[in-house]
Amino acid sequence: MKMHHYIMSWGTDVTKNAKFLNNVIRQVIRYAYTAIRHKSCNKVARDNGGVSDLQKRSVLWLGTHAFYTVLSKKPVYGASMLLKSLQFELSLACNKPLRHQFKRVVKKGLEGVAAIDF
Repeated sequence: MKMHHYIMSWGTDVTKNAKFLNNVIRQVIRYAYTAIRHKSCNKVARDNGGVSDLQKRSVLWLGTHAFYTVLSKKPVYGASMLLKSLQFELSLACNKPLRHQFKRVVKKGLEGVAAIDF
């Protein structure tokens, strides 16, 4: 939801900057993945038996789905190109196993999103 706030406060033309915003979204997701990996591999985590077997592809898919879900629920003028791009990434054949794997996670997440007042 912060991304929606940033887009609105920047006053940017989403239609003209859809590719830029898509790249920003992907970088945010990659950064989140990297931060999780670093935190799970630090000394405190190792000393306490912390283990992380996150797969980058899974995190990218879940992050893309989260951005798509929130941005599709919020009114952003001209966001159709950005949403189409995110939807295309989610619908790629290589992501079909991930859709199936995270079906229950997404369903529970969507129930939580429904409770949020947009």
